[in-house]
Amino acid sequence: MVRHGLIKEQNLTGAGRVTLEVPGEIRVNDMDVAGWKEFTATLACPECHATTGLTLAARDDLAFLVCLNGRAFRAAQIDAGMVRKLFLLHHGPNGPLSLDPLQVGQLGAFAPLPLDEDRSIVENFEDTDAEAPEQVAWSIAHTVSALAPFDEAMAWSRHLLIRALMHEGTLFETVFSPRNEPALDAHMISVALGLALHEVAWRNGGHTFDRVSLPDVLDLLGRGENPAERVNERQLLQSLRPAGARTRGGRLRLTDVARLENCTAEEWNRWCTGAFHVASFHIRQQHRSLAYDVFQTRGAPFRLVDLGRDHADSGRLDPFWYATENPNHSS
Repeated sequence: MVRHGLIKEQNLTGAGRVTLEVPGEIRVNDMDVAGWKEFTATLACPECHATTGLTLAARDDLAFLVCLNGRAFRAAQIDAGMVRKLFLLHHGPNGPLSLDPLQVGQLGAFAPLPLDEDRSIVENFEDTDAEAPEQVAWSIAHTVSALAPFDEAMAWSRHLLIRALMHEGTLFETVFSPRNEPALDAHMISVALGLALHEVAWRNGGHTFDRVSLPDVLDLLGRGENPAERVNERQLLQSLRPAGARTRGGRLRLTDVARLENCTAEEWNRWCTGAFHVASFHIRQQHRSLAYDVFQTRGAPFRLVDLGRDHADSGRLDPFWYATENPNHSS
């Protein structure tokens, strides 16, 4: 199947499949061997040496170039996230891209369009849950140095989602499936992940979110994937209503409460599975030596602080994408 580092196109498998045919040359930025001088390189098939008529392809977290003879090869300057961004940009409202030649550079963050809807949050849940008074006290104390806990959980959630979305094939396939609505699915995957982050922080004694363990979040989202399991944490997450910090926010939007109460079991499981893939992607990125099976990563110590709040794929962590402190901010 593999010859001189080449793979036949028909043998490429994996989720999140996209292809982009490029009639002209594909030019990338490269460095000399010493790492001192940058120059522009033209990508070519290592066997037939074709530099035009190549097709960019993404499968799972891998990227390939395919020549007209059906041979697939890889290039260090091209990754799966880049291919998927180019594909969406080319077929998006501002497309098509100029492909003759295609000059590949840093593409920056790419996220689904935000939901254009009411940002109002629910009233105080303090009287509806035995734990609510304690959670309110925790939330208010948390706002001394940061956002209300649920707002911070949602900021982290969106940040992690955007960083993973173009690289994680199954996640990309879920959000951009023709059967689904990308803006809605991306939003509700963020809600599912945000609820899980908030619940783990609360269960662990109200730690700051930088210290939240992502394997604990993965474990929480994974329980309920199998209906036969005794504890269905996904149903618990669907029922959670963070108590918030009184006038300082930290509660779900009314629109999200309505979706949580009215969505089908299939929809909620799809959003939780999407959140599960976001968490597992970031753990795999830090622990590439582990097997691809995400369940083998659960014992690895891993916290949000290890990710950092700024990244080329997502920009800087945005505290106001969900919080109500800045009502004019785009959601």
